[in-house]
Amino acid sequence: MFPALETEVKQESLPDPYEDFMYHHLQYYGYFKGHRGSLPTSATHQHVWKNNPRYLLSGSFGERQGMVPDPLQKEKLLWPTCISSPVHRQIEAVSRDSLMLSSPLLKSRQLLHDEFGEVSPCLREPRDLFTFFSSSGPLQAPRWPIECEVIKENLHHIEWVPPQPEYFYQPTGNEKLPEIVGEEKGTVVFQLDSVPTGGSYFTSSRVGGKRGIIKELAVTLQGPEDKTLLFESRFESGNLQKAVRVDTYEYELTLRTDLYTNKHTQWFYFRVQNTRKDATYRFTIVNLLKPKSLYTIGMKPLMYSQLDAKTHNIGWRREGNEIRYYKNNRDDGQQAFYCLTWTIQFPHDQDTCFFAHFYPYTYTDLQCYLLSVANNPVQSRFCKLRTLCRSLAGNTVYLLTITNPSRTPQEAAAKKAVVLSARVHPGESNGSWIMKGFLDFILSNSPDAQLLRDIFVFKVVPMLNPDGVIVGNYRCSLAGRDLNRHYKTILKESFPCIWYTRNMIKRLLEEREVLLYCDFHGHSRKNNIFLYGCNNNDRKYWLHERVFPLMLSKNAPDKFSFHSCNFKVQKCKEGTGRVVMWRMGILNSYTMESTFGGSTLGNKRDTHFTTEDLKSLGYHVCDTLLDFCDPDRTKFMQCLTELKELLQQEIHKKFNELGQDMDLEGSWSDICLSDIESSTSGSDSSLSDGLPVHLLNVADELNQKKKMYKKKKKKLLQTRKQRNEQYQKNNWMQELKLTEDALSRLHGRDKGTSLDPSKMPSLILTKNKERMQTEKPRSTVSCSPKRSTNSSQEPAPDMKSHWSRNRYPATKRGRAAMTVYPSLHIYTYP
Repeated sequence: MFPALETEVKQESLPDPYEDFMYHHLQYYGYFKGHRGSLPTSATHQHVWKNNPRYLLSGSFGERQGMVPDPLQKEKLLWPTCISSPVHRQIEAVSRDSLMLSSPLLKSRQLLHDEFGEVSPCLREPRDLFTFFSSSGPLQAPRWPIECEVIKENLHHIEWVPPQPEYFYQPTGNEKLPEIVGEEKGTVVFQLDSVPTGGSYFTSSRVGGKRGIIKELAVTLQGPEDKTLLFESRFESGNLQKAVRVDTYEYELTLRTDLYTNKHTQWFYFRVQNTRKDATYRFTIVNLLKPKSLYTIGMKPLMYSQLDAKTHNIGWRREGNEIRYYKNNRDDGQQAFYCLTWTIQFPHDQDTCFFAHFYPYTYTDLQCYLLSVANNPVQSRFCKLRTLCRSLAGNTVYLLTITNPSRTPQEAAAKKAVVLSARVHPGESNGSWIMKGFLDFILSNSPDAQLLRDIFVFKVVPMLNPDGVIVGNYRCSLAGRDLNRHYKTILKESFPCIWYTRNMIKRLLEEREVLLYCDFHGHSRKNNIFLYGCNNNDRKYWLHERVFPLMLSKNAPDKFSFHSCNFKVQKCKEGTGRVVMWRMGILNSYTMESTFGGSTLGNKRDTHFTTEDLKSLGYHVCDTLLDFCDPDRTKFMQCLTELKELLQQEIHKKFNELGQDMDLEGSWSDICLSDIESSTSGSDSSLSDGLPVHLLNVADELNQKKKMYKKKKKKLLQTRKQRNEQYQKNNWMQELKLTEDALSRLHGRDKGTSLDPSKMPSLILTKNKERMQTEKPRSTVSCSPKRSTNSSQEPAPDMKSHWSRNRYPATKRGRAAMTVYPSLHIYTYP
């Protein structure tokens, strides 16, 4: 009756070629082990996906089990509280219906979903193996050491800039110095259990940290009238080990040392609940290690109120009175401790408040930012996000490559590189805020940002030590060591973050010139922002390493202090990133130190830095790069002249302090610059602790293998001169053997006799001369000398001395004029 329908039914009974192909394909790769026909292939079978219990969905989203044999990919992923609402709704729908089939027969995760979150019987396109974020994918959850308890709460703080400057605290002289009584006379209201210290070392990690039920460490309130504060720090970047109540509104706090160490107590970040509005509370941190601190010259702690954030949109702010930093009166005979005390009045009753040493910036904050970049269709064209490596705990260390696409291979090869990194010291969160400001600008559509992307390749490692950031360390990684003293390490497995960073820069140097390297840090003893560099011994580029810092001080005069910069290379700093990269050949290699406090310069004098101030410095770094590379070398020459004058003044000052008189005319530039500079030491960890005990044998074995490899490895001939000498030597030996054999046959010598070798060179030269006379002269190919990689830094001698703000006037209208093509070199080999 309906022949068309009958034909269609007959066709459906036949095996579908595509289904047959996919069946064999999935079975071959281990994704599909069921019987033929168990996989629905048409829309008429959609009800099977919803109702059949074999296809119930469970697990986490975005994994590729069976495709990537990496146990780290099988961990649970983080629920992205910071993602945009459409993406968040999509992930909620995915979590509700889930995406991974629990059936043992079907293990594919490439299934499509409609807008209602329901499964469609089609396979999605293959995912890019080298990208990590997409609009439909959540973030990787942080991995913690298995000793750490972690509360199951998501913390998020709003960004806020105070409308008025936050001035330094002015001491009155009447500040109270509370006597430390300890838990003998007080009551412990919060204490972490089993904190790993210097006697142990990291073994393994997992998402969520310690297994089992999370204990409630805070005391139990006896009723609504109980005024005891409830403390908590078991969250990302949190640090508080113990709280002792010594009076109704007074608490003594003990910070946790860096994990697997007995040192480095500076960073703090904790939460308090059950507050009272009309009371004055006193907090005293009792186990700080540095004898000097910015708290002695007016720095205030940071406080965050959740009620203020919700009702008034107010974020982190500087708070505190009666601030004192002093030596602890309790001496254990081993190490001197210092105390920080301050008083506070909470803005609301029953509020949840946070205190921190500086504005927190967590690993999750970074991932949320990178997710927004990856989901931006414009920014993702010129910003490529990759995994540099996995940290010791298995957290991803991200690498960003930022540059505009080049029109030709020659244009791409002509680009120089700039390398930036941050958070090698996890407690120095100010480095992350500067990095965020830099990324905000360089990824924008500003003409200057587009120009920078046209002429540079930016390699950015925004968080070098994610493990330390996650657990709330101040200085170390989970290896229990300061990574910024181990850039020369050979232990790739123990220090992966810096080993892969150094290796990446080494490979980058083989491809192109690296114009600048800068590592963003924080400083706990000096105000303002400044750079540490390395004095250059090459007279051709004398003082050139100081030009960039001087330009930066001119572009940010109320934040950056050139007089606080230092360029001395100390022996104890040989393992730092700045010195190691400088010795690898990067002339402009710097450590940027940004204060935890504020500015003593210009319009911002005696005020604390905000996150906006730090982000603006990231913009000034970009602005200074354009000045530094301006084809018009006027600014460069002006800075060199100013630097010479400043150096002469410094030399005169040094000799006056020594009580000596010296005529510096004609010879002052020959004085070693390191002799007139002071130490760059600004912390208690300038000296390396060496390797942990459990790694000493590993390092010794690797060093022995390296020595044996060097002995066995044949030395390569690097220069043309060496190749020519070897070629000539081989010819002489061949001629010697032939001549010796001919003479032995001619004179009937015994096999045991030989020709005098001292007479052979003249004989061979005579024969070569006769042979050359009979041959026709050959044409030779001349080799052009290799162009100097630093030619762009040569200042022009006849430039006018002015500081114009108009950079690249012609280039901004048409950037094609800026294209520089490298010269071609012809090499000949013997």
